[in-house]
Amino acid sequence: MTVPVLYCHRESGHSYKVALALRLMAVPFEQRAVDLNLPREQRSEDFRAASLFGEVPVLVDEDGLAVCQSNVILDHAARRYGKLDGRTPAQRTRVREWLAWEANRLAMSFPHLRFSRRFARADAALEAWWTGRMHADFDRLGRELETSPFVAGDAPTIADMSCCGYLFWTDQAGVDLAPWPALIAWLERIRSLPGWAAPYDLLVASPPIAAGTRT
Repeated sequence: MTVPVLYCHRESGHSYKVALALRLMAVPFEQRAVDLNLPREQRSEDFRAASLFGEVPVLVDEDGLAVCQSNVILDHAARRYGKLDGRTPAQRTRVREWLAWEANRLAMSFPHLRFSRRFARADAALEAWWTGRMHADFDRLGRELETSPFVAGDAPTIADMSCCGYLFWTDQAGVDLAPWPALIAWLERIRSLPGWAAPYDLLVASPPIAAGTRT
């Protein structure tokens, strides 16, 4: 294998965060789209062999090591390529703290709200719960970005890639970021990074997610 292979889907912010990090690291990689409409046991044989959990994204690196879960992939890539990883041991620890926070907080709120409003509508009570949690998550992230240009300091890291993965799709969930100007400014800083590309420009074409699909 000459370049890493990323199994992904263009509607997956978790796929996007990995693809964006690799692009900003200037790491060439191949993308292979996964049909998320298929039951996991019916997805392609090579994907099922690589994916421990049957989910996207999965990165198969140059040595053939398959790495699952987006934030673990980010950690693996940062350590392997020595980029977007913080400048000091203390900062690298802070980066990992934000990766864990994103997985437990932000990834459990806005992505679900967006999925409900774009693909498979959940009931009103569940949407309300996600919305309340999202507001708290945006508040916390916004407080950090009021005093720091990036999530873990003065330079972008994989912590930024993790936290921004879905936030270029707020319009799809009917979410207005105006109450969080620090988030708006931060996303603009990410857009200005050399090599940045929007999700649908960066990720390869994938089978559209059918209405009502539960991935």
